[in-house]
Order: sequence, then C-alpha cells, then structure tokens
Amino acid sequence: MALLTIDELTVEYQTDGARVRAVDRMNLTVEPGEVVALVGESGCGKTSAALALTRLLPGRSAVITGRVLFDGHNLLAMDPESLRAIRGGRIAYVFQDPATSLNPVMTIGTQLVEAIELHTDARGRNARAQAIEWLQHVGIPAGAERCSAYPHEFSGGMQQRVCLAMALAARPQVLVADEPTTALDVTVQVQILKLLRELQRELRLAVLLISHDLMVVERIAHRVGVMSQGRLVELGAVEQVLQRPAHPYTKQLLQYRSMMSLTPGHRHG
Repeated sequence: MALLTIDELTVEYQTDGARVRAVDRMNLTVEPGEVVALVGESGCGKTSAALALTRLLPGRSAVITGRVLFDGHNLLAMDPESLRAIRGGRIAYVFQDPATSLNPVMTIGTQLVEAIELHTDARGRNARAQAIEWLQHVGIPAGAERCSAYPHEFSGGMQQRVCLAMALAARPQVLVADEPTTALDVTVQVQILKLLRELQRELRLAVLLISHDLMVVERIAHRVGVMSQGRLVELGAVEQVLQRPAHPYTKQLLQYRSMMSLTPGHRHG
C-alpha cells in the first residue's frame, strides 16, 4: 500500500465571482523511500497541489476536493488539530526561497529548537543538542556556534541547509520539496541536490519534489509526473518519460531543455 495516495485531487480558486481550476482531478501515489517529481511550467498547478495535501492553501479562496490518503487517513477530511500533528511532523515541507522560510529576528538555533520541541518529545538541552546535530548532519560545521547566528549571516545555500534540518528534525515520513534549489546558483544547486539525495536514502524518505527543471528531476527522482494546465498529462519512470516521452507537452519541455543546455550561461554542472 502506498504511503501517500492522491485521489482525484482538485483545487479551485474563487476570484471575482468565478472559480479558476488550478489542479484538475490529480491521481498520484508515493511509496516509502521513493522520490516522485512533479514538473511543468510556472502556473501549471504543481505548488497548488503540493500545498493542498495538508490544506496549507487559504481556506476562504481555495476549494479543495478529492482525497489525500496518508497512513489510512484522509487528510482533507481530518479535523484541524489532528492535521496539525501531521503537518510539519510526519509530512514536512521545504520551500523555494529559504530567506522567506526563516524568521529574520530569531537565531537559527532558536528556530531549530522550536521545530524539534513542536514535533518531538525532546525539550531544553536535549532539543538544543539535537539542533546542533542536525546542523552538522546537513553539512554546517561548528553547529554549536552557528546556532547563535541569524539567517542573514548565512549564504543562500546554508540557509537552505538549515531549512532541510528543520524539516527533517522531526524525522518525517514524507518530505515535500517545492523548488528547493531554484533560488540558488548552479554550483550550490548541485550541492543541495546531492545532500537531499543522501538524506533521502539514509532516512528512507518518501519525497514529492516540485520542479520546473528536468535536469534536477533527472538527478534525484524515481518517477516523474508532467503537469500542464492543472492536469497530470504524463506519469512514469524518469528514464521512460525523459527518453521516450508520450505526451506532446512533455516533448516540448524536453525540446526547451535541449535548447537551454546549448545556450551560454545555462549549462548545469
């Protein structure tokens, strides 16, 4: 049985008296230890789908229907208190821009400890010790000293490592990574992807990766779903979809990738 099952997920936004459908009857599963990527151009519905899983979309303007099954429970029908115990704990998120994910007036250590105390039984010194361990785990040296630093004292890549530490500190079963490398330069992108792949394997995480970059997907995902105008138009093993695409839109994405790889300034290392 899949760890996460998305069944006929539909997301509509209420705007000026009309409804705009951002996600149209999506069906998708994620197995334990599997990385599934959703790709497509901006506005295709990837992020709306990711946020809808744990009802992170604004309740007044977003209408979510369908089912999201996790550990036998439909998250879309769950009461708010029960859902809060899952969101951030058993299902964690890492977003595109780490600078907006971190509180600028709180130290890194305070934010990490807060996340650990919220989602685990660790408290006080034990929680701080775990925070230091997680900083070291994601490749930030001198964790005890860096706990006293503020987000602006870290580079973008280091900030994203902190966000990874915060997401993984509760040892979630599912990690939703929404464009986790887009705001970073190419060299740092490669470092973060390598770290994410290592942590995913070590912790046997199920990962739902949101990306517009097929080269990122090729490096880390097992399966890939291609979205266009809110619909999942193609789904399959990464090798199959990228080497033998079946849908015209997928073929267009691959042609665009080929063009960009030949353009100076767009090569990936």
